[in-house]
Amino acid sequence: MDESRRGFFKSFSTPFVEEDAVWEPIRLPYNKDKTLFETECITCETKPCIPVCDEEIIKTLDDGSLFLDFSKRGCTYCDACAEACDKDVLVLNEEIYRIEAHIELDMAKCMAWKDVICSSCRDVCYDRAIKFLGMLRPEIIYDNCTNCGFCIGVCPSYAISATAITKEAS
Repeated sequence: MDESRRGFFKSFSTPFVEEDAVWEPIRLPYNKDKTLFETECITCETKPCIPVCDEEIIKTLDDGSLFLDFSKRGCTYCDACAEACDKDVLVLNEEIYRIEAHIELDMAKCMAWKDVICSSCRDVCYDRAIKFLGMLRPEIIYDNCTNCGFCIGVCPSYAISATAITKEAS
């Protein structure tokens, strides 16, 4: 098969993405100022928050800033990263700062929406944020969702994703 045909068929297996779409990293919880990730995390040489994360979801970007990778696990909100942060990027106080992300279920990819009995996402959801209509048809209850990301890595059909919430400056 020549390269042009191979590229043509490969395009069917590649998800459609807007050409202007820019990937935004999902930042750690316990912070008010997202710009600190781009200033303080970059200059932090030790990154003490990474080794204390029992779930091993804190990763480093090429620029040295940090993000959460939900591909295998999620965040337990255990406070360890905030306690380890010596740059005041992550701060514990009375208010718990949630992960600024939007968890989304793609019904076209979801096996349960295709009449296959699967409840992987619901089984790992501590917050009971995934509700099934009968045995099939899951939906996310956003009032209960803490954006922890545990449902993402367990989904066998990659139907659940997280997108960083970015607040436009006004």
